[in-house]
Parts: sequence; structure tokens; C-alpha cells
Amino acid sequence: MKLRWDQLGRHAREPLLPVYAVFGDETLLQQEAADLLRRAARAQGYSEREVHHAERGMDWNELMAGLNTLSLFGDRKIVEVRFAGKPDTAAAAALEKYAGNPSPDTLLLLLLPKLDGTAQKAKWFVACENVGVSLQLPVIDASTLPDWLSARLQQAGLRTDPEGFALLRERVEGNLLAAQQEIEKLKLVAVDGLLTADTVRATVGDSARYNVYDIADCALAGDAVKAARMLNGLRAEGESESSVLWALGKDARTLAALREGADAGQPVNALMQQNGIWQKRQGLFQRALQRTPASAARQLADEVLAADMAIKGQSAESGWDVLLRIAMLLAGRPLFGARP
Repeated sequence: MKLRWDQLGRHAREPLLPVYAVFGDETLLQQEAADLLRRAARAQGYSEREVHHAERGMDWNELMAGLNTLSLFGDRKIVEVRFAGKPDTAAAAALEKYAGNPSPDTLLLLLLPKLDGTAQKAKWFVACENVGVSLQLPVIDASTLPDWLSARLQQAGLRTDPEGFALLRERVEGNLLAAQQEIEKLKLVAVDGLLTADTVRATVGDSARYNVYDIADCALAGDAVKAARMLNGLRAEGESESSVLWALGKDARTLAALREGADAGQPVNALMQQNGIWQKRQGLFQRALQRTPASAARQLADEVLAADMAIKGQSAESGWDVLLRIAMLLAGRPLFGARP
């Protein structure tokens, strides 16, 4: 069965199933899901625990045989397998076979990274889901972080003023582990449960993490200030200029193509489909298109080429400077006037 994150707590109070596949890239949520399942399993008599790390060359037949073997004391056990990537051919075959006849005395907990739609249709995944549970962890991005952070603060018995909340959000964005750790620290220093901006500023370090997809979405959404902050954060974290250009350049070229097609009288919806824009990002591109004149679209194309030359050392410009110009153009806040 498929399970949502918000259903896990209630589900864990019922008799547990033989196999659980927990997948997603949010480390904190994966840890919390695994902890909850372990506690529930111990309460239901699973007193032993084994932990395995899926590695190249691992003997999956031996591991699967061990799943069906009782411990020396006849206790029920949790067998936890942690994956760095999706299961390889040997792992997939072993998991599919085991799911066809799982041990009644073993709870198999699979901790996996994010799996795409194709991986979720694989035989091993479907077999595990049929006999157990698949739990896709939610993605906490810039749009969902405020609600998540508000809920966590409320759980901790904390409340903030608007300035304090905005500052906390800015300093932990993209890093849920740091967010939870900072909330635990803030519980110790908050006066009567109230967090002011001064308290947050004095207590919380800047732990924000961003990825190249975040900055592209932020720029398209028109938030120039945040996009600039993200770009500085990526630079400080050692992200390569080429990776950032890949994300910004792809969206810049797409926006330029939309502008050209729209100016030629083509329907915007058809242009979205022709350019392979996902449904959830179409709103971003529609808003960006409305504020991007043809001159800015042409400048975007020029700046992508300029960034590529700068990164390759073929011009005297800094690649990061050109990337900033691209981000600001996408956000509708060009650093310089659009070229005629």
C-alpha cells in the first residue's frame, strides 16, 4: 500500500507489515520515519535490529536468506537496509523474490533516496508495495517551508514575531536537519516561548542550503533579492559555475523561446507543451513571460553565451557576475538596461 507522511503515525499503531520502503531526499524526515517505525516495531515485539548498507558486490542471496532465519533466541527482528541509490539488478531481483514470500518474524525496512516514476513501477518496488508499505517523503521546498517551520515551532511550544520568523526561515532554508537543531536550541533561550528577531539573530547561524533548481524557480517567480542570496550561497558552498549555468541557462533559453513564439501569435499553452515545461512549473513561466519583453528575452540569450565564455576562460568577465545578471533578468530586475 501507499502511505502518506501524515498517515504514518496512525498506521504505526496498527500491526506492522513485513516490508517498508521509505524513499526521499529529506534526511531529517527519513530519520524520523525510520525512528517511528523502529519504536512501533519494538512495541510489537521486534527486539533485535540489523543494519546493512547496500554496496556494490553485496551478497544479496545471503542477506535474503538471513531474513528468513530466526535469531538464536527466537526473537522477531528489524532488518534495515540503507541505499545510496536505487537498487541495482541483483538487489532488485532479491527484493522481488523475498517480497513474494516474506518472513512473518522480520520487518524489512528499506531506506532509499528519491525514486522517480520509472523506479516506482519496477517489479521489485511493486512487489514490496503489494506486501508492505511504500512511503514517499514530502519535499520541503521554498513554498512549503513556512508551513513546515510553523508546525515545528508550534510542536516545540514556540511562537515568533513576523521578523523573527522571516529571519529563521532565511537562515535554515534548504536544511531541515539544521532547522530542527536550531529549534531545539531556541527552546532553551526563548523567554516564555516567544522568539524575537534579536533572539533568532543571536542564536541561529546561517545554515541555509540551496540547489541549482531552487535558484531557477526563485528567479522565475520574480524574487530577485532571494535569487541573489541563493546565488551567493551556492558560490560559498563550492557549487560549480557550470552547474548553475545549466539550470539558469536552460530556463533562460526556454523563456526566450516562449517570448519569441508568443510574439509570433502562437498559443502559450501549446508553447509550454512544445518546450517540455512540467505542469507544476508552467505558472512560473507564465508570470515570467508576462514581465519579459522581447528585448530582455534577446539579452537572456546573449547572457547565456557570455556566461559560457566566462566560465571557459574565453572572456575577462567573472562567470558568477554573468550568472547574477541572468538570474536578475529572469526575475524581471535587470542589473543593466536591456539592449536595443
